[in-house]
Amino acid sequence: MKKLVVGLLILVFFHGLGEQGVKWLELEVPGQLLGMILLLVVLSVNNSLLSWLESASSQLIRYIGLLFVPVTTGAFFLGPEIAGQFPQIAAVLIGSTIVAQWFMGLVIRAVSKSNE
Repeated sequence: MKKLVVGLLILVFFHGLGEQGVKWLELEVPGQLLGMILLLVVLSVNNSLLSWLESASSQLIRYIGLLFVPVTTGAFFLGPEIAGQFPQIAAVLIGSTIVAQWFMGLVIRAVSKSNE
């Protein structure tokens, strides 16, 4: 239980750090993204936080479906607005899926070559 609470506090800390960084630096990116990048940098340098984050992240992933409920509810009520922008939304979804699959293919190829 202690690892879960500490892991959540670490995640909240980096989220807040990212939000503050966006405000201070006047960046046009979400604060959550900057917080995740900062967490990645810290974990790349020193992975001692990894054991604390594992229990918290596994619990968050376990209940990730519940986190999408507000998004789908909003999409349900914004049907006409979304329908007007459907071609742009579809293009972004298809394009990002293709780029993500291409990138993961490169990562898997690099990892499999390094394991051989």
